[in-house]
Order: sequence, then structure tokens, then C-alpha cells
Amino acid sequence: MCKKVDGGHKKEGTSVTMLPSWMLPHIGQDIWTVFCVESRVERTGRLFLLIFLLLTDSVKGMEWIVPTYPVTTPYVNSMKCWTCVDGAENNYHCNRWAPDVWCPQGTKYCYTFHRMSGNESSLVVKKCATEGQCTVKSVGCRDFGGTNTIRECISCCEGNVCNPEVPRNASDAIFATITPLNSAKRIQPFLWTVLACLLVFYHYRLYS
Repeated sequence: MCKKVDGGHKKEGTSVTMLPSWMLPHIGQDIWTVFCVESRVERTGRLFLLIFLLLTDSVKGMEWIVPTYPVTTPYVNSMKCWTCVDGAENNYHCNRWAPDVWCPQGTKYCYTFHRMSGNESSLVVKKCATEGQCTVKSVGCRDFGGTNTIRECISCCEGNVCNPEVPRNASDAIFATITPLNSAKRIQPFLWTVLACLLVFYHYRLYS
């Protein structure tokens, strides 16, 4: 039977482990947290409960960094881009007549295509794009030889109306993102799994 121990001292026949005082605010000031270590199964169960409570509290503490959206937005993560899907002679005319509308749901990036003849613009296309339309391989510039060199540049960016300018060379014909790409996102769950395994291993070595 697990009994409350005054002052955190051990009673004969019962091994008691108490959380340090700095952990109490993470779980709640109104909870008196005492772990009575009586069996390996019980210790393991309480360890996982502690991990769950700490992770849950950490997530709650990070709620303030989650962006909020005005009630007028059509959906979460909605965005706008400078758009001239049918093409414009130059960037000025594209932006001047760009409609003020939300991008369709499922799009994530702003796509910009810019064709130049010499240093003069001849075609600008801007639109909202999906993850499949904007990739690291799809951006960049390429030149076509001839009497007048023709250059075509493509850039993609993530963010609300992030494409007011047009790409002109390799330095700005890039894929600019705010959030990590999918390959980077898969690392975080793996790290949490490794951390949990290390905590369990340490727990068994400590009490075995």
C-alpha cells in the first residue's frame, strides 16, 4: 500500500522516490507527486506517465507560438500571391492587375516565371502553386543562345504575397521556404523515440 511520507523520508519496507521541487510547476501545484517504487512493472508505468505529463505540458506551453488567423481567412494556412496566370508583359503590369484573392486550398507556394530577351522582360507569369509544382529542381535559370539571348528564370517562395519581384539570375531564382521540407520533418518523431528509449534504459539501470 502506497502511503504519504512526511518530509520525503523513507519508511522501513517502502522505497519512496519524490519528484524534485522544480518539476512540480510543470505538473500542477495542487498535485502531491509521490512515486512508491514497489515493482519493476509499476516503476515502468509511472515513468511513462511522467514522460506523457511532461510532454503534454510542454506542448501546452508552446501554444503561444502557434500563429492565429483572422476569422476572415477561408481556411487555416490560407495565403495570397501576386498572380497573373495568363501572363503579363512585365512585372509592373502583372502586379498592377493582380486580383486580390485567396489561393486555392491545397496550394502552399507562390510561383514566378520570368522570361527576358537581353535585359528586357517579355513575359511574367505568377500563380499559386502546390508542393508538386514547386520543388528544388524546378527553380533556377536557363539561357537559350541566338542573336538575342533569351533567359527564363523560375522561383518559388512560401509566405503571404512573398513574390512581388521577379527572378533575373541564379541568386534570386531560388526555392525560399519558411517551414522545413518533408525530409527534415521526419527527423523529429525519431528523436523523441530515441529520447524515450534512453529514459527507459536509464530507469532500468538505476533501479535494477
